[in-house]
Amino acid sequence: MEDVIKQIVDAEKAAEERIEKAKEDAKKIVLKAKEDAKALEKEIIENAEKEGALLIEEKKKEGEKEARLILSQGDEELEALKEKATKNFERAIDAGIKLVRGS
Repeated sequence: MEDVIKQIVDAEKAAEERIEKAKEDAKKIVLKAKEDAKALEKEIIENAEKEGALLIEEKKKEGEKEARLILSQGDEELEALKEKATKNFERAIDAGIKLVRGS
């Protein structure tokens, strides 16, 4: 009978040890999962920041290109207006001279 009780006590101790080991293993697994999740989160954030910076740079270049095009078109329009104004001025001077001469 003593032997049976000892075996039961030993079995209970072994079961408790297994339960404690399982708890420790579970804690380690949870800790490892948290570390992995943090590393993945950091990687995702870094990649998003890099992609964002590249996208910003790309859009900035597109904006600068569009601005140069608009400025170029503005310069062309300004030149055309100058030519038109010069011609109108020359016609006005010719008309004024004709009036003065009485022709």
